[in-house]
Amino acid sequence: MVTEATLGPTEIENINIVAPRDEDGDEVRVLVPTALPKHLWLEFLDQLALLDFEEALHVVSHAEKGPATLESDAREILEGSLTVLSDAGFDARGRVAQGDPLAAMREEVANGIDQVLIITEPHPVEDTLNIHWSNEAERTLGVPVLHLYWGTGHVDD
Repeated sequence: MVTEATLGPTEIENINIVAPRDEDGDEVRVLVPTALPKHLWLEFLDQLALLDFEEALHVVSHAEKGPATLESDAREILEGSLTVLSDAGFDARGRVAQGDPLAAMREEVANGIDQVLIITEPHPVEDTLNIHWSNEAERTLGVPVLHLYWGTGHVDD
């Protein structure tokens, strides 16, 4: 599983639908990317499409976070997500994935992962144009990939 935000109750419900716990003790592996490739103009358009004008203004008025902050944020997301999964009865472990999230997912697939769940904030422009990194994962990983929007049951199709 790859997530950009700390998992919550909705994500646990979705995980239970997609990959319910079984007696075999399957482990959930969590990847949290530190620095996702983002183009400011696409993020600005995404926020406009979501009618979040305040966040659109924030995107264009604030500088990007530095590497240390991104790593710290990713570690917080990972620790929180592992706690949520553990509390829900899942055997889970994870890591922060530096660099290209697709490369990290390819490593996990090579190590035996047979399906990938990607949980992101909505990216309406990128998803509509099929240019978000999750779309590349769907095309290239060679295993089933499901892309959900954080906090919802909405599937990016």
